[in-house]
Amino acid sequence: MRRITMRDFRWMGRPLVWEKDYRSVKLEVQAHMGLPYGPLLLAVSDESFDFEATVNVPQKGGFAGLCVYHLDSTYAAVGLNREAMEIHTTIAGSHNRSIIARTFECEEVTWLLRRSLSHLDIGYRRGEDDAIWVSSFQLPGLEKSISFGPYFANETDHPMPGWMHSIRYSKES
Repeated sequence: MRRITMRDFRWMGRPLVWEKDYRSVKLEVQAHMGLPYGPLLLAVSDESFDFEATVNVPQKGGFAGLCVYHLDSTYAAVGLNREAMEIHTTIAGSHNRSIIARTFECEEVTWLLRRSLSHLDIGYRRGEDDAIWVSSFQLPGLEKSISFGPYFANETDHPMPGWMHSIRYSKES
């Protein structure tokens, strides 16, 4: 498969307001939008690879992060806001969501995804800091190819901004 670029990402749960070009995407996350129905921007790969993308860290009530998606009933995601981290796993419709209180005093982080055959790792990095690997897992249905990309959620009554830029995709050698 060829190298993944911004052009390869497609909306699932397209937002009402968004701009996308070959370098970045900006959007408005509508109120009361969450996984798996909120805005997901997904690409597909059948390779083992490393992926990085810089995504915003929203205020309390919103979350933005990285999602690995198979179906509405099978996906995993890790996201942040300024006060917490959330981890979602849904397998065969059985959903688990954990929220961990932690302060993130930054406007954006770089999300990391490493796929090696059927094994997946999700982590993040702030600026030039070392990577923090948050989740390591395998999901049914993702052995041959995966859909992956940023997700944006908003539990508030008002729209929130979201964005992604600086993607990097490299095939595992």
